[in-house]
Amino acid sequence: MELLLILLGVIMGILTSYTDIKTGFIDDKHVFPIAGLGILYYLYMGFFIKHNTIFALSGIIGLGTGFLLGYFLYMMGGWASGDIVILMGYSALLPYASRYAKVIPPYASKYPLHSLTLLLNSILAIFPFIFIYSLAMLLKNKKMDRLKQIFTEKWFRPFEFALWVSGAFVVLRLLQQFSISDNPLFSFLIWVITIALMAKLRKVGDLIGAGLLIYDIIFNTPQVIYSYLKIALTFYLFKTFFSLVSIMRVEVLTKKVSVNELKEWDILGEWIYEKDGKIQRDREGSFDKLIRALKTLNVNALRVYYDKLIAYPTAEGLTKENIEILKRLVEEEKLEDEFLVRNAMPFAPALFLGFLISVLYGDLFWTLLTKTNGL
Repeated sequence: MELLLILLGVIMGILTSYTDIKTGFIDDKHVFPIAGLGILYYLYMGFFIKHNTIFALSGIIGLGTGFLLGYFLYMMGGWASGDIVILMGYSALLPYASRYAKVIPPYASKYPLHSLTLLLNSILAIFPFIFIYSLAMLLKNKKMDRLKQIFTEKWFRPFEFALWVSGAFVVLRLLQQFSISDNPLFSFLIWVITIALMAKLRKVGDLIGAGLLIYDIIFNTPQVIYSYLKIALTFYLFKTFFSLVSIMRVEVLTKKVSVNELKEWDILGEWIYEKDGKIQRDREGSFDKLIRALKTLNVNALRVYYDKLIAYPTAEGLTKENIEILKRLVEEEKLEDEFLVRNAMPFAPALFLGFLISVLYGDLFWTLLTKTNGL
């Protein structure tokens, strides 16, 4: 039966990839009926065959976790609503890792959290293409300052994040030595909470992470430093990816236009809002928002704070009302007459590729994480 679910996923992937590339929109009828079949399958198997409530609800749980992860990226301005729908569909079809997968993380084998694998596989799969294309376009347009920014701007943050992750792994090893943590989910939660606490403590968290790393080097093995460096390199690559997407959005996939050139359905590459009686705009990168959210333990840090939202990036684009308001603000000299307009980046093919990788191979990110930490 799993083969049928995979086949349904392939059909959904072909349909959504085609429509996303051709029109820039995702048709719900290509996703929800297929996702519904997955949910019905797990309900039937769970309640009537396996007599397992969690398994019965796994399709619904997968749909929900897919929505939460997708909405997280939507809040960061990196995804459109159609991308959320696709991730929800795949997560409902395969809430657990496929039995054909070779690398299966604990959160996707014992628990219906396979949506994490699907999302991370998609990002890792598309990274080389975005990287090469972005570099080529920046070199072609002689944007050497922007090219340098990709690699040097806030370069230390991945190394800081790696300190928290490595420190959290040291805590896990200490707990395992005393047989305190044997449950995979409990261990994963401890790991996440430890990282979050160090992020919340900021500089003190950096010192704690460094102290734990030094402890591991002295009392365990000096080879741990290589694990830290590999983790830092992994996160540096992720940082580079987000920087590439951010710069690509501005330099490659966007253009600057005047308010009179704005058209209905145009997708903005920035947030325009009113705060404290002033009109403001935000072009901050997603990676910076993510780091701030981790440091404050506040998911709202991923969003733009405003009193009144005027216009922002959505897959539906600008409305006539949005354009009229922007024209009025420009005429009143409350807003500079320069707007970023972007083409929607079709992410459906990347999600489809991530789905295929998860079925045929497994979790790419888990492979990187375990190998870089020597686990």
